[in-house]
Amino acid sequence: MQDQFAISFHETFSLSRVSLAQIVENAYKNGALERKILVNTALGTNYQKAMPRYAFRAGLLDKGNKLTSFGRFAAQHDPGQEKLATQWLLHYHLAAPHGSTAFWHHLVRQRFLAGNTFTADELTADLAEFLKEKAGKSPAPRSVRSTVTVFTGTYLKPDGLGRLGLLEETAKNTYRVPAAEVPPLWTLGYALAEYWSAHYDGRLTINLDNLTQGDFAAVFLLGEERLMQLLLQLKQEGMLDLYRISRPYQAVLLQPNPEYALQRMYAL
Repeated sequence: MQDQFAISFHETFSLSRVSLAQIVENAYKNGALERKILVNTALGTNYQKAMPRYAFRAGLLDKGNKLTSFGRFAAQHDPGQEKLATQWLLHYHLAAPHGSTAFWHHLVRQRFLAGNTFTADELTADLAEFLKEKAGKSPAPRSVRSTVTVFTGTYLKPDGLGRLGLLEETAKNTYRVPAAEVPPLWTLGYALAEYWSAHYDGRLTINLDNLTQGDFAAVFLLGEERLMQLLLQLKQEGMLDLYRISRPYQAVLLQPNPEYALQRMYAL
């Protein structure tokens, strides 16, 4: 069973899309990830350990090392993971509250606010306190610092998620969260279906505030107004319906299968 509070899965490496692409290609060709085949790739020994773990946490592989729907669509239609829509979904899966990497969600939720600034030392203290409070763990300070370096590096490096523009380094070990671009519409549509399944499976309607004022909006760095604009566009596309006559406003998911959004996201 995956430990959602584990912080050593990365083997001190930030996410690398080039490496993830090799993992996805391997799983696509073989029906599931064949680790023995990774030996013949350009991935070093520790990368061979870290990148499959990233692929799982980023929503590309399931627990059986088989491609998820997202992983399969990415393999077929964006094998290099160059599309911003694909990169947004990697971020979404890493940062989702129900994901396998609790600390990632915590840091994004607490720190990724437009205009926010913080230092590596502040992130390190925040992460150490989070692990102590939520998991009863006190990892070695070196391990916590390494994880913070991996986390920030993922959002700064072009080979990671740097192109999303969610973080910038203003001075050594000092960071700022700029005003992020709005994610592509069908990226949000996929995330909506996946999030709904994880938190409200079987529910026909939910309070709209659950989306606009909670974790879902925060993961995409969206305020209520910007998210509402996107939800209204998804309504026009037939993805969901919105009832805003009287409070509490309601949302109805009309297309609960994430593959519906993936097809639109990759323009199939």
